[in-house]
Amino acid sequence: MRYLYSRRFVVLVLLAAALLSACCAPAPDGGVGADVEVGVREDSQPTATRESSPTREPSPTRTPRPTAILEPTVEPTVEPTAEPTEVPTEVPTSTPTPLPTQSAPPAAGGVEIELERIPDHDPGPPFTIIVDTLRIRADGKYEILGWVRNDGDQIYEGVSVRASFLDDKGGGYGPVDVYAPCSFLEPGAKCPFSLQMYTRPYVAYRLHANGTPVVYRRPASLGISGLSVFRDGIGNVRVKGTATNGNAFTVRDPKFAVALIDADGDVVSVGYAIVLGEIAPGASVQFDVRIEYQPYARYELYVQATQD
Repeated sequence: MRYLYSRRFVVLVLLAAALLSACCAPAPDGGVGADVEVGVREDSQPTATRESSPTREPSPTRTPRPTAILEPTVEPTVEPTAEPTEVPTEVPTSTPTPLPTQSAPPAAGGVEIELERIPDHDPGPPFTIIVDTLRIRADGKYEILGWVRNDGDQIYEGVSVRASFLDDKGGGYGPVDVYAPCSFLEPGAKCPFSLQMYTRPYVAYRLHANGTPVVYRRPASLGISGLSVFRDGIGNVRVKGTATNGNAFTVRDPKFAVALIDADGDVVSVGYAIVLGEIAPGASVQFDVRIEYQPYARYELYVQATQD
Protein backbone atom coordinates (compact mmCIF):
# COMPACT_ATOMS: atom_id res chain seq x y z
CA MET A 1 0.00 0.00 0.00
CA ARG A 2 2.74 2.43 0.91
CA TYR A 3 4.46 1.40 -2.29
CA LEU A 4 1.39 2.37 -4.18
CA TYR A 5 1.30 5.82 -2.59
CA SER A 6 5.01 6.27 -3.23
CA ARG A 7 4.45 5.38 -6.88
CA ARG A 8 1.61 7.89 -7.25
CA PHE A 9 3.73 10.55 -5.58
CA VAL A 10 6.52 9.91 -8.03
CA VAL A 11 4.10 10.17 -10.98
CA LEU A 12 2.70 13.44 -9.63
CA VAL A 13 6.20 14.82 -9.16
CA LEU A 14 7.10 13.86 -12.72
CA LEU A 15 3.92 15.46 -14.08
CA ALA A 16 4.62 18.62 -12.14
CA ALA A 17 8.17 18.68 -13.43
CA ALA A 18 6.96 18.18 -16.96
CA LEU A 19 4.46 20.98 -16.62
CA LEU A 20 7.09 23.24 -15.09
CA SER A 21 9.49 22.40 -17.90
CA ALA A 22 6.89 23.17 -20.53
CA CYS A 23 6.02 26.52 -19.01
CA CYS A 24 9.64 27.60 -18.63
CA ALA A 25 10.87 26.46 -22.03
CA PRO A 26 12.55 29.28 -24.05
CA ALA A 27 10.47 30.87 -26.84
CA PRO A 28 11.54 30.39 -30.42
CA ASP A 29 13.13 33.86 -30.54
CA GLY A 30 15.21 33.08 -27.42
CA GLY A 31 13.05 35.15 -24.97
CA VAL A 32 10.87 34.05 -22.19
CA GLY A 33 7.75 34.75 -24.19
CA ALA A 34 6.70 36.54 -27.25
CA ASP A 35 5.37 39.43 -25.27
CA VAL A 36 6.01 38.68 -21.56
CA GLU A 37 8.79 40.07 -19.42
CA VAL A 38 9.59 39.58 -15.81
CA GLY A 39 9.31 42.64 -13.70
CA VAL A 40 9.62 43.45 -10.00
CA ARG A 41 6.82 45.36 -8.37
CA GLU A 42 7.48 47.82 -5.63
CA ASP A 43 6.40 45.13 -3.18
CA SER A 44 9.36 42.99 -4.53
CA GLN A 45 7.09 40.30 -5.85
CA PRO A 46 7.96 39.30 -9.34
CA THR A 47 5.10 39.80 -11.77
CA ALA A 48 4.79 39.14 -15.41
CA THR A 49 4.00 42.28 -17.38
CA ARG A 50 2.93 42.43 -21.06
CA GLU A 51 5.47 44.18 -23.22
CA SER A 52 3.86 47.08 -24.98
CA SER A 53 3.57 46.75 -28.69
CA PRO A 54 6.09 48.79 -30.65
CA THR A 55 4.76 52.26 -31.27
CA ARG A 56 3.89 52.76 -34.96
CA GLU A 57 5.43 55.77 -36.42
CA PRO A 58 2.64 58.20 -37.08
CA SER A 59 1.87 58.72 -40.73
CA PRO A 60 2.81 62.15 -41.91
CA THR A 61 -0.17 64.39 -41.75
CA ARG A 62 -1.13 65.72 -45.22
CA THR A 63 -1.05 69.42 -45.06
CA PRO A 64 -4.23 70.71 -46.64
CA ARG A 65 -3.78 73.04 -49.54
CA PRO A 66 -4.68 76.57 -48.75
CA THR A 67 -8.15 77.32 -49.94
CA ALA A 68 -8.26 80.16 -52.45
CA ILE A 69 -10.32 82.93 -51.06
CA LEU A 70 -12.37 84.47 -53.84
CA GLU A 71 -12.39 88.13 -53.27
CA PRO A 72 -14.32 90.40 -55.58
CA THR A 73 -12.14 91.95 -58.22
CA VAL A 74 -12.70 95.28 -59.86
CA GLU A 75 -12.32 95.19 -63.63
CA PRO A 76 -10.24 98.01 -65.00
CA THR A 77 -12.16 100.72 -66.75
CA VAL A 78 -11.51 100.82 -70.51
CA GLU A 79 -10.32 104.23 -71.49
CA PRO A 80 -12.02 105.56 -74.62
CA THR A 81 -9.76 105.84 -77.62
CA ALA A 82 -9.82 108.15 -80.55
CA GLU A 83 -10.37 105.24 -82.96
CA PRO A 84 -14.02 104.25 -83.29
CA THR A 85 -14.98 100.69 -82.62
CA GLU A 86 -16.10 98.58 -85.54
CA VAL A 87 -19.81 99.16 -85.94
CA PRO A 88 -21.88 97.82 -88.86
CA THR A 89 -22.38 100.58 -91.32
CA GLU A 90 -25.98 101.26 -92.10
CA VAL A 91 -26.59 101.12 -95.80
CA PRO A 92 -28.29 104.30 -96.99
CA THR A 93 -31.69 104.01 -98.60
CA SER A 94 -32.07 104.33 -102.32
CA THR A 95 -33.89 107.65 -102.03
CA PRO A 96 -31.76 110.06 -104.07
CA THR A 97 -30.54 113.32 -102.62
CA PRO A 98 -30.64 116.37 -104.88
CA LEU A 99 -27.16 117.52 -105.81
CA PRO A 100 -25.93 120.83 -107.16
CA THR A 101 -26.10 120.94 -110.93
CA GLN A 102 -22.51 122.19 -111.33
CA SER A 103 -20.79 120.15 -108.61
CA ALA A 104 -18.92 117.70 -110.85
CA PRO A 105 -17.31 117.57 -114.29
CA PRO A 106 -19.36 116.22 -117.20
CA ALA A 107 -19.90 112.48 -117.09
CA ALA A 108 -19.58 112.06 -120.85
CA GLY A 109 -17.00 114.79 -121.27
CA GLY A 110 -16.03 115.70 -124.76
CA VAL A 111 -14.45 118.37 -126.92
CA GLU A 112 -16.45 120.59 -129.22
CA ILE A 113 -15.32 120.52 -132.82
CA GLU A 114 -16.06 122.26 -136.10
CA LEU A 115 -17.17 120.25 -139.15
CA GLU A 116 -18.51 121.54 -142.45
CA ARG A 117 -22.26 121.03 -142.72
CA ILE A 118 -23.32 120.05 -146.23
CA PRO A 119 -26.71 121.57 -147.23
CA ASP A 120 -29.62 119.10 -147.56
CA HIS A 121 -31.50 119.50 -150.87
CA ASP A 122 -33.53 116.28 -150.68
CA PRO A 123 -37.29 116.73 -150.52
CA GLY A 124 -38.79 116.10 -147.10
CA PRO A 125 -41.12 117.50 -144.46
CA PRO A 126 -41.03 121.26 -143.88
CA PHE A 127 -38.66 120.86 -140.94
CA THR A 128 -35.70 122.90 -139.82
CA ILE A 129 -32.82 121.09 -138.06
CA ILE A 130 -30.98 123.34 -135.61
CA VAL A 131 -27.56 122.10 -134.44
CA ASP A 132 -26.50 123.39 -131.03
CA THR A 133 -23.60 121.09 -130.09
CA LEU A 134 -21.11 119.11 -132.17
CA ARG A 135 -18.43 117.33 -130.18
CA ILE A 136 -16.24 114.26 -129.76
CA ARG A 137 -17.20 112.50 -126.56
CA ALA A 138 -14.80 111.03 -124.02
CA ASP A 139 -15.61 107.57 -125.41
CA GLY A 140 -14.49 108.73 -128.89
CA LYS A 141 -17.90 108.96 -130.54
CA TYR A 142 -19.07 111.98 -132.50
CA GLU A 143 -22.25 113.52 -131.11
CA ILE A 144 -24.67 116.04 -132.61
CA LEU A 145 -27.36 117.67 -130.45
CA GLY A 146 -30.05 120.18 -131.39
CA TRP A 147 -33.68 120.62 -132.33
CA VAL A 148 -36.15 119.64 -135.04
CA ARG A 149 -38.72 122.36 -135.69
CA ASN A 150 -41.96 121.95 -137.66
CA ASP A 151 -42.31 124.93 -139.99
CA GLY A 152 -45.37 123.48 -141.76
CA ASP A 153 -49.09 123.54 -140.98
CA GLN A 154 -49.62 119.83 -140.32
CA ILE A 155 -49.01 117.55 -137.33
CA TYR A 156 -46.26 115.00 -137.91
CA GLU A 157 -45.36 111.78 -136.17
CA GLY A 158 -42.39 109.43 -136.44
CA VAL A 159 -40.02 112.39 -136.61
CA SER A 160 -36.37 111.39 -137.10
CA VAL A 161 -32.98 112.78 -138.12
CA ARG A 162 -30.61 111.06 -140.55
CA ALA A 163 -26.88 111.87 -140.57
CA SER A 164 -24.18 111.09 -143.14
CA PHE A 165 -20.44 111.84 -142.77
CA LEU A 166 -17.45 112.37 -145.08
CA ASP A 167 -13.80 111.77 -144.13
CA ASP A 168 -10.70 113.62 -145.32
CA LYS A 169 -10.27 111.17 -148.21
CA GLY A 170 -13.75 111.64 -149.61
CA GLY A 171 -15.12 108.43 -148.10
CA GLY A 172 -18.71 108.39 -146.92
CA TYR A 173 -20.07 106.88 -143.67
CA GLY A 174 -23.66 106.36 -142.63
CA PRO A 175 -26.40 107.09 -142.78
CA VAL A 176 -27.28 107.00 -139.10
CA ASP A 177 -30.91 107.51 -138.04
CA VAL A 178 -32.23 108.64 -134.69
CA TYR A 179 -35.84 109.30 -133.68
CA ALA A 180 -36.71 112.54 -131.94
CA PRO A 181 -38.21 111.70 -128.51
CA CYS A 182 -41.58 113.30 -129.23
CA SER A 183 -44.64 111.34 -130.30
CA PHE A 184 -45.93 114.24 -132.39
CA LEU A 185 -44.53 117.45 -133.81
CA GLU A 186 -47.23 120.09 -134.13
CA PRO A 187 -46.96 123.19 -136.32
CA GLY A 188 -44.46 125.65 -134.85
CA ALA A 189 -43.31 123.15 -132.19
CA LYS A 190 -39.81 121.80 -131.78
CA CYS A 191 -38.34 118.65 -130.27
CA PRO A 192 -34.76 117.99 -129.06
CA PHE A 193 -32.58 115.22 -130.53
CA SER A 194 -29.19 113.59 -129.90
CA LEU A 195 -27.27 111.58 -132.51
CA GLN A 196 -24.00 109.64 -132.15
CA MET A 197 -21.57 108.23 -134.73
CA TYR A 198 -18.41 106.12 -134.37
CA THR A 199 -15.07 107.90 -134.67
CA ARG A 200 -13.51 108.54 -138.05
CA PRO A 201 -11.43 111.43 -139.42
CA TYR A 202 -14.57 113.27 -140.51
CA VAL A 203 -14.45 116.65 -142.18
CA ALA A 204 -18.10 117.16 -143.14
CA TYR A 205 -21.63 115.92 -142.40
CA ARG A 206 -25.19 116.25 -143.68
CA LEU A 207 -28.52 116.06 -141.82
CA HIS A 208 -31.93 115.16 -143.22
CA ALA A 209 -35.28 115.13 -141.37
CA ASN A 210 -38.11 112.64 -141.83
CA GLY A 211 -41.68 112.46 -140.58
CA THR A 212 -45.18 111.39 -141.54
CA PRO A 213 -48.28 113.60 -141.46
CA VAL A 214 -50.81 112.40 -138.88
CA VAL A 215 -54.02 110.92 -140.34
CA TYR A 216 -55.90 109.17 -137.57
CA ARG A 217 -54.08 109.64 -134.26
CA ARG A 218 -54.13 112.86 -132.31
CA PRO A 219 -51.86 114.19 -129.57
CA ALA A 220 -53.22 114.75 -126.05
CA SER A 221 -51.87 116.87 -123.24
CA LEU A 222 -51.32 115.84 -119.61
CA GLY A 223 -51.08 117.81 -116.40
CA ILE A 224 -47.71 117.64 -114.58
CA SER A 225 -47.22 117.91 -110.81
CA GLY A 226 -44.72 116.95 -108.10
CA LEU A 227 -41.64 117.58 -110.24
CA SER A 228 -38.21 116.88 -108.74
CA VAL A 229 -34.83 117.26 -110.46
CA PHE A 230 -31.63 115.81 -108.96
CA ARG A 231 -28.33 114.06 -109.66
CA ASP A 232 -28.44 110.32 -108.97
CA GLY A 233 -24.71 109.92 -108.25
CA ILE A 234 -24.07 107.57 -111.19
CA GLY A 235 -23.76 110.10 -113.99
CA ASN A 236 -27.40 111.03 -114.61
CA VAL A 237 -29.82 113.86 -114.02
CA ARG A 238 -33.21 112.54 -112.97
CA VAL A 239 -36.53 114.28 -113.62
CA LYS A 240 -39.42 112.65 -111.78
CA GLY A 241 -43.05 113.62 -111.40
CA THR A 242 -46.72 112.74 -111.82
CA ALA A 243 -48.74 113.03 -115.04
CA THR A 244 -52.52 113.31 -114.76
CA ASN A 245 -55.06 112.88 -117.53
CA GLY A 246 -57.31 115.93 -117.25
CA ASN A 247 -59.12 115.17 -120.48
CA ALA A 248 -62.64 113.78 -120.83
CA PHE A 249 -61.25 110.84 -122.82
CA THR A 250 -58.75 108.06 -122.26
CA VAL A 251 -55.15 108.55 -123.42
CA ARG A 252 -52.33 106.07 -123.86
CA ASP A 253 -48.56 105.67 -124.05
CA PRO A 254 -47.39 109.08 -122.75
CA LYS A 255 -43.82 110.04 -123.68
CA PHE A 256 -41.64 112.37 -121.57
CA ALA A 257 -38.59 114.06 -123.15
CA VAL A 258 -36.07 116.26 -121.28
CA ALA A 259 -33.38 118.53 -122.74
CA LEU A 260 -30.56 119.93 -120.60
CA ILE A 261 -29.67 123.43 -121.77
CA ASP A 262 -26.54 125.39 -120.93
CA ALA A 263 -26.18 129.10 -120.20
CA ASP A 264 -25.89 129.86 -123.95
CA GLY A 265 -29.25 128.22 -124.65
CA ASP A 266 -27.73 125.20 -126.38
CA VAL A 267 -28.87 121.60 -125.89
CA VAL A 268 -26.10 119.60 -124.19
CA SER A 269 -27.92 116.34 -123.31
CA VAL A 270 -31.24 114.64 -124.10
CA GLY A 271 -33.19 111.81 -122.48
CA TYR A 272 -36.70 110.41 -122.55
CA ALA A 273 -39.04 107.82 -121.05
CA ILE A 274 -42.33 106.26 -122.12
CA VAL A 275 -45.11 104.80 -119.97
CA LEU A 276 -47.04 102.17 -121.91
CA GLY A 277 -50.74 101.64 -121.34
CA GLU A 278 -53.99 103.54 -120.99
CA ILE A 279 -54.72 106.39 -118.60
CA ALA A 280 -58.39 106.93 -117.84
CA PRO A 281 -59.84 110.42 -117.32
CA GLY A 282 -58.69 111.75 -113.95
CA ALA A 283 -56.09 108.97 -113.51
CA SER A 284 -52.36 109.56 -112.99
CA VAL A 285 -49.04 107.84 -113.69
CA GLN A 286 -45.53 108.35 -112.34
CA PHE A 287 -42.61 109.04 -114.67
CA ASP A 288 -38.82 109.05 -114.23
CA VAL A 289 -36.53 110.38 -116.97
CA ARG A 290 -32.76 109.77 -116.85
CA ILE A 291 -30.54 112.19 -118.77
CA GLU A 292 -26.77 111.79 -119.06
CA TYR A 293 -25.23 114.57 -117.02
CA GLN A 294 -23.58 117.55 -118.68
CA PRO A 295 -23.15 120.95 -117.02
CA TYR A 296 -26.41 122.80 -117.62
CA ALA A 297 -28.27 125.93 -116.56
CA ARG A 298 -31.85 124.78 -117.05
CA TYR A 299 -33.95 121.98 -118.51
CA GLU A 300 -37.04 121.68 -120.68
CA LEU A 301 -39.69 118.95 -120.33
CA TYR A 302 -41.85 117.82 -123.26
CA VAL A 303 -44.92 115.67 -122.52
CA GLN A 304 -47.30 114.10 -125.03
CA ALA A 305 -49.80 111.26 -125.01
CA THR A 306 -51.96 109.75 -127.72
CA GLN A 307 -55.73 110.26 -127.74
CA ASP A 308 -57.29 106.81 -127.59
